[in-house]
Amino acid sequence: MPTAFSIAKRVPWMKVWAAAVWLVAKGRAHVNDNLSESERRELRKLVTKSKGRPDHLSQKDRDRVKTIVKKAAVGHSS
Repeated sequence: MPTAFSIAKRVPWMKVWAAAVWLVAKGRAHVNDNLSESERRELRKLVTKSKGRPDHLSQKDRDRVKTIVKKAAVGHSS
């Protein structure tokens, strides 16, 4: 049975991170259309907190970034 660590290693974090940085910097239309003001603030806070490095965030924060990025990109979460 895979461990949480082995599963997390399979997540393409660099792609998730690149999408988050792009959304914060240039994807304003997607962000404004698909995220609430509180979600936008939270994403900015997490990206800033990370200083561009996902390993600067807790697993919970990385999961939250992934959820917010997906919602911003496609318009819904889940």
